[in-house]
Amino acid sequence: MSLSATSRPRFARRMWARRWSRLRVLVVLVVVMVLAGAAGWVVLESTLLSVRTVEVTGTSRVTPAEVLAAADVAPATPLARVDTEAVARRVRALVAVRTVSVSRQWPRSVQIVVHERVPAAVQRRGSSYLLVDPSGVAFDTVRKRPKGLPLVTAPAAGGEPAFRAALTVLTSVPASVRRQLLEVRAASPEQVTLRLTRDRTVVWGSPERGDRKATVLTALMSRRARVYDVSAPDAPTTRRG
Repeated sequence: MSLSATSRPRFARRMWARRWSRLRVLVVLVVVMVLAGAAGWVVLESTLLSVRTVEVTGTSRVTPAEVLAAADVAPATPLARVDTEAVARRVRALVAVRTVSVSRQWPRSVQIVVHERVPAAVQRRGSSYLLVDPSGVAFDTVRKRPKGLPLVTAPAAGGEPAFRAALTVLTSVPASVRRQLLEVRAASPEQVTLRLTRDRTVVWGSPERGDRKATVLTALMSRRARVYDVSAPDAPTTRRG
């Protein structure tokens, strides 16, 4: 096959166009790889996007300094290298912390949002009181019993099941009664009683059928009595003395 004098330039131009197209793709790929490498270095290795500040919010019982010490985020660490799950795990080890969320705030900050445990009751320990959350975790000690928190008592020896039962009952007590509640006593998991203001007692029994017992107790409280027994909620009783 022979090429005419006029077709040779056209053929050469087409060949050059094909070569340039391939070369252009190669150049673009090289540029993209260089930029990606540079971006990776900036994000993962350089101090341009490193930790300058760690912000702590949501604390009252623990101090921001305690959270920062537990978080252990080293200054100047590249932000992308901060293991947020590990930081959260370390902060959760603080007994007063219920949950925590940790996030990167680009370009140079880490944010730690703390949700502390909320006391549901107190336990007496000598002359002090332990604050206990609804799950039974004792997370703080205070000298004076906080107003509005009932005292929970259970046998000292082997009283863990009874203590858990008392806390379970506490979550079932209706709000109208809870405002009058002074103490939750658990002689055993099946023998939970409530001590109310004005020297009144509620015999609750076991934690089972808590919702039904709460409904029945709310109705019974319209009667003047010293003892309200809802341990058998389908056959409740009251006594004046």
